[in-house]
Amino acid sequence: MEYFIGLTFDPGSIHHQKVESFRSRFDTKFGKNENLQLTILPPFSVDFRSNQEAEDFEEELQELLEGHLYGLTEISQIEFNGITFSVGKKGVISLTPIISPDIIHCHESLYFFLKEYGVKFKNNSSSALKPLLPIGRFDLIDHMGPAIETAKMEFSSPFVMDAMSFVLFEKTPKEWKAKNNLFDFELRDHFFFVNEMYA
Repeated sequence: MEYFIGLTFDPGSIHHQKVESFRSRFDTKFGKNENLQLTILPPFSVDFRSNQEAEDFEEELQELLEGHLYGLTEISQIEFNGITFSVGKKGVISLTPIISPDIIHCHESLYFFLKEYGVKFKNNSSSALKPLLPIGRFDLIDHMGPAIETAKMEFSSPFVMDAMSFVLFEKTPKEWKAKNNLFDFELRDHFFFVNEMYA
């Protein structure tokens, strides 16, 4: 089985809706109904001998996350403060987040747990957390220019989105699907916390 762990966001916030609007215009994966998520652990494969073993694996991930994150509601506020782009086989435009030390520590614990469990990462992954939030993907690099200029205008100022859940995603023949919520943050009032952060 192949999985990855991602951080999803509250779809009710105005900033989430703004990002989704951009994706609907410039992200080739938007039409596949892929969730807006920040990848915390990249794709990895693991073989289970039984359904019970798979359930135990997910339960251990849940317990690990709860041990690190329970009661830390304030870290669910993820600030994005810029854009970046890369060109390879495909062009990608991403938002750059500021990651709290608590989430970095949580990521490291997840990484080492998975390594000890014997999973195989798809790429040569390191324990460093350098996440980006892809908002535009392009098969033709020529189409990137207008999208980059639009992103510079629409995301010129820092903004905050509320993290909703750490989710285990599973690869299916057609797409990645959310399999299980590993940890859910308590969602709180958007405007109160945004005003509190920038007061």
